[in-house]
Amino acid sequence: MNNQKNNKQKLDHELKSMKQQLKDMEGELKIQKEISIAVGIFQSDVTVRTLLESITEGVIICTKDGRIVMINSRAEELFGYQTEEVTGRLLNILLPERFFKNHAKLMSGFFESPIIRPMGKGIDLAGKRKDGSEFPVEIALSFLHTEVDVLGLAFVSDITERKQAEWALKLKNEELDSFAQTVAHNLKASLSAITGYSEILADTHTSLSETERITYIDSLARNSRRMNNIIDELLVFASIRQEDIKTHTLPMTDIVENVIQRINFQLKESNGQVVMPPQLHQAIGYIPWVEEIWYNYMTNAIKYGGKPPLIEIGSEPLGEFVKFWVKDNGAGIPEADQEALFEPYVQLAAHRIEGNGLGLSIVKKIAQKLDGKVELESEVGTGSIFSFYLKKG
Repeated sequence: MNNQKNNKQKLDHELKSMKQQLKDMEGELKIQKEISIAVGIFQSDVTVRTLLESITEGVIICTKDGRIVMINSRAEELFGYQTEEVTGRLLNILLPERFFKNHAKLMSGFFESPIIRPMGKGIDLAGKRKDGSEFPVEIALSFLHTEVDVLGLAFVSDITERKQAEWALKLKNEELDSFAQTVAHNLKASLSAITGYSEILADTHTSLSETERITYIDSLARNSRRMNNIIDELLVFASIRQEDIKTHTLPMTDIVENVIQRINFQLKESNGQVVMPPQLHQAIGYIPWVEEIWYNYMTNAIKYGGKPPLIEIGSEPLGEFVKFWVKDNGAGIPEADQEALFEPYVQLAAHRIEGNGLGLSIVKKIAQKLDGKVELESEVGTGSIFSFYLKKG
């Protein structure tokens, strides 16, 4: 008796399972029939098919339940699938997983009241390629009434280049803002000093001793030169933001000698000494930019070198490049701090590196724009060697 009961339960379970399978098959056949009819609508009309293939955006056509009817050749390029690979599959195959839940709600809302509109306004949308990689997209939605039902049309644009340009512009603006603040601070400091010393001389020059007058006049001259250097750096900074410059073989020895003239007053004040060979190797570059690298390296060597500073300059060919360097006799920089020195507006507690505004981050950018690079070798207690590489002349 128990065996008969168990057999009946088993048969009932199998029948129920078979009915469910048949129901699922009927549903799947219905879906496939609807998709086949929808595909036929587009495939049979040469004009419509030609129009879809001529559109520069990727076109995805789908049913109400989010199954793909077809995609055009541009969408095949964007997502890496062939049409036959995605036909009948859910749209989720083209979406990053984080969009699944929200997309289902939005799609349902769209088909309840279909209108032509952009998708995900104010949201950073992304598509997912066959290989799993993602790319930023912009999507416009439309719809089409057919004999089957309403079909959704998504026009997909790859906006990778635009996003990259926006990011680059954002970084440039942030860099410009930070640089402007730094330069404004330094100009104001120099101008305040000039104003203060000028007022002292104007009000009390008759009562000042000769030594005091010379001290104030020297301070005026020093701050005036500092302002002039800041303006030179502003001009260089503006030129770095330009894309087109003409490079040529550089008279490197002459460039360094010009820099020594620019920093002559600082060398005198610090009793600094510059040691360099009679001739430096030739390299390819742009004179104003390369002069700024030398200026920045050498002024840092004066500020953070020994007492008095000893600055050694040299060059050597290395493969297709020439390595140029400035060696100081300062305290050296801990290894943990070295990489950060070339990042924008980084200040280290014990080893703050600063110019009148440009800083080492701009030096790095100059070298990179000239297809070269920067380098730092330093040990605490033995000084530092700041170098840059340019292509051979």
